[in-house]
Amino acid sequence: LLSGALLPVAFFVLLKFKMITDLSIGSSFSQTLFFVFGLFSIAVASLIMFNARNYKRLLAYSSIENAGIMALGFGFGGLGIFGAVLHMIYHSAVKVVMFFSAGNILLKYSTAKICNIKNALKVIPTTSVLFILGFLIVTGTPPFGIFFSKIYILGTGIKMYPLISFVAMFFMTMVFIGFLRHVTQMFLSRSSETQEPGEGNVWLVIPPIFFLLLIILLSFSIPPFLEHLIHEVVLYYSYD
Repeated sequence: LLSGALLPVAFFVLLKFKMITDLSIGSSFSQTLFFVFGLFSIAVASLIMFNARNYKRLLAYSSIENAGIMALGFGFGGLGIFGAVLHMIYHSAVKVVMFFSAGNILLKYSTAKICNIKNALKVIPTTSVLFILGFLIVTGTPPFGIFFSKIYILGTGIKMYPLISFVAMFFMTMVFIGFLRHVTQMFLSRSSETQEPGEGNVWLVIPPIFFLLLIILLSFSIPPFLEHLIHEVVLYYSYD
């Protein structure tokens, strides 16, 4: 649950470093670092995603990928920074949905191993739908918010750094395929063992439902005060 909050805090430190180096030696040094580590993070996540055995670690690998996407956005500058800040907000909210759902799965199956989770869509339908929707949101499936934040980031990147952008898109596609493979196995595969249907605790699905509704709302309508804050952040950190 803390991954949604800790990642923005970590980026705050990196952006402070970026501001200092930009004033001292120019923006090219920090920009290169953001590009290198951004692409590296997405690439590493795409490779280890396929071999994930633990669904909680799967979410951690997803955070690595999304950190890389944010790094590229801040590296591209301009609308890329706007997209990175949006991405940070959406990612923080959707990870709450997914980790709450993962906790409910753990309560029901008493295991965090992906291979031991079968037919979850029939056993715990509400939690399963929440996790699947979380997967679609966090991987940038339209019409959810992360899709638009990726458009801002990659749209800016394609104009200025097309090679970096296309390489990033390739690895993002690999992440989606790897994640989809595990989600299909957990929620759609049949099991020979009989598991009693029903959520472990009905009250435990309320928090992820709340955050899911929040993400859907923010995907289509950003409140004026939040939009103002995002624009202020863009102006503060932009080097253009």
